[in-house]
Amino acid sequence: MRTNLTKLLVLVLACLGVGFSVQAQAPGAAPAKRYPWDVRPLKCFLPDAIPSGQCQSDDWPNYGETKRRVDRLFVEPDFDLIERAENELGYSEKQFASGYYHFDAWFLSLDQMLKYESQPLYQVVSGWGKAKGEGGYVKLAEALLRYGEGWQAIQGYSNTVTPEAKNIYRRKLREANQILDSASDRLKRTGPWHVVKLRVAYQLPELKGSREELLAAAADLWPEYVKIYTAAMEFSLPAYGGSYEQVDKIARFAVERTKAKWGTSWYAIVYQQVARFVCQCTLTDSEVDWDLMKRAFRDYEARGRATESVYRAYADLACVMRDRPEARRLLEQADKLDTDRSPGRPDPCREFAFSTT
Repeated sequence: MRTNLTKLLVLVLACLGVGFSVQAQAPGAAPAKRYPWDVRPLKCFLPDAIPSGQCQSDDWPNYGETKRRVDRLFVEPDFDLIERAENELGYSEKQFASGYYHFDAWFLSLDQMLKYESQPLYQVVSGWGKAKGEGGYVKLAEALLRYGEGWQAIQGYSNTVTPEAKNIYRRKLREANQILDSASDRLKRTGPWHVVKLRVAYQLPELKGSREELLAAAADLWPEYVKIYTAAMEFSLPAYGGSYEQVDKIARFAVERTKAKWGTSWYAIVYQQVARFVCQCTLTDSEVDWDLMKRAFRDYEARGRATESVYRAYADLACVMRDRPEARRLLEQADKLDTDRSPGRPDPCREFAFSTT
């Protein structure tokens, strides 16, 4: 009788959107809420459910889908589910097949949402802290809100930033830094905490003396987390008072921290990320060592991680540097991986690479 009542209770809970976590449910534990995308059959949540392919779940299948699912959790906030995702992603050391860390998909969602002022987002972060305490990622969220306020102050419609706007910008970055410093030791060990800390340190003049130490500490913990290097590279650009020599120094530092496993690969990895997502400039403006860059391409290829999109991204760099043989070689490698390539819009890089004139 008790078994039948238990099954009935579980079915009722499942109908209400609550279910047992097949992967981590301890005997006798309270049922865990289901993520909103979890559409497995109700039978999968019975205490004596027989594991089957139909009942297996993969909440975080790849980087892009994971990021979209985290977005959904904050648009439809349920702090129990946010806490669960925080533990499964934010503190994870796992990597997707692409090489990106699980925690980076979690961080990207927070980072993109919280850099813009929005009253609903303030309410979500406030409610998160009240519901789950200040010991976790809510501190990073609070710091990102202050960081976003600072940047919003200097991004207006005028080309001239007023002294008042600059004061707000620096004041808010200092507030973000104080929040970061007040975070728990657990959060301070995460890759995202180090990225935001580096962003702030590379912008506040009074933290200039701590930058190299912070970068080294981040690389000690997360040598294969590309954003720790690109954060330092971004705010070492001339637009922020730095120089291309400083940018190249950080790229070479990334190589030193990863060379045992990757050879010179990371010279290409970090420069490609900066050129594609960060810098309003080209490699021809920089102090890049093109011979080292080409060696980095080959080291990355030799480790079996190059995909079609990677070959095309590196071919774009070769086209910028007007290196026709290298651009052609990389596009030929990309084409080998794209056996169903249909005609598309004209590609200036392809036309340059395969031109006979």
